[in-house]
Amino acid sequence: MKKISIMTAAVFALLMLCVSCVKSDDPVLSREAAVTKLLKKKHRIKIAVAGSWAQKRNLLMEGLELARDEINESGGVLGAQIELVPYDDNYNLNSGGKAAYEIASDNQICAVIGHTASAISVSNSLIYHYYGLLMFSPLSTDCKLMEQGLPYVFRNIPNNHELGEAAAEFCEKSSWKRMMIYYLNNTYGENLANAFELKCSDNDIVVSERESYESVDGVRDYIAIARSWKQRYQFDAIFIAGTMPQVAEIVSIFRRNGITEPIIGGDTLDMPSFFDIDENWKEDAVYCVSNFDSESQNKAFRRFSEAFRKRYGYAADQGALQGYDALKVLAGAIARAKSVKSSDIARALREKSEWNEGAGPYRFNATGDIEYRRLTIKKTTDGMFRRVD
Repeated sequence: MKKISIMTAAVFALLMLCVSCVKSDDPVLSREAAVTKLLKKKHRIKIAVAGSWAQKRNLLMEGLELARDEINESGGVLGAQIELVPYDDNYNLNSGGKAAYEIASDNQICAVIGHTASAISVSNSLIYHYYGLLMFSPLSTDCKLMEQGLPYVFRNIPNNHELGEAAAEFCEKSSWKRMMIYYLNNTYGENLANAFELKCSDNDIVVSERESYESVDGVRDYIAIARSWKQRYQFDAIFIAGTMPQVAEIVSIFRRNGITEPIIGGDTLDMPSFFDIDENWKEDAVYCVSNFDSESQNKAFRRFSEAFRKRYGYAADQGALQGYDALKVLAGAIARAKSVKSSDIARALREKSEWNEGAGPYRFNATGDIEYRRLTIKKTTDGMFRRVD
């Protein structure tokens, strides 16, 4: 009997070791154990923030840091301090993929806020899903990001379908019946251009011509398009789907080559740096559709805006607000869930009826998108974009 007992104990121990090995090999279970231990033992919550930090495309990081400090100074979340860990994706897929695997290799990270480029977000979301990381995207608007049906992916910005529709509706309201489309040949540009053109068709607006451009194109390419359109077509306005700073250069080249018709674009135009390219745009007819309403009377927005200016000495932009809101909402969901596990955080994000932060109030639907709300139309006025609708 004694020998049998020893053998049984040995087999049992071996089985337990195997079970333990199986558990540790599961990336989701490993992360859940690590983030929970960090919360309970070290009173820390690590959140990766991924974007093109070296290129300084917007004030996203400033908004994130403001939110982090406000949260930590008020006692943190679940008695823990939030630690932001930055990763630079250099605004391209290769570097973005590398950053994603670096983030995933740290089991103590419970969530990712990022990326700014839609193509990187769509690609990396699959990596984060496999490794059990919740992804919260503050600036990626591509519809494909949420259409994948990944349970731990969320964003707090309207998608390209909504942005494109809002732009087309403003064109109809402005009686612009013949449109030209110029779009960046990438995931973001094509997605937004398609949404705009489809809505134009619904509103009996004719798209006279549609052309794409590459991220490596330059002045000669833009001049050629401007001259061709001016000579060959009659149109009421141009819809442009691109990213800064390239889109600002395109608009400037178009204006210098005789195109005087109104130009309207998506939310990527809504940056102070848009006016660095050409000082003559103070009163020019350039419009954008934006989620960022600097004139909002939402109390949460006014608090954010005043706190941002007090800290940095200048006004916030869309990136700052989206980053600030993303971290505030994520922290609120962690507190509500009383957990740092992705499944618990995701459930808390969906269950709350309304999140009222600076760009809110809004709620998340089953896919992780925010439910539709009215967007803002802005026009270049006095060296900035001001709301006109």
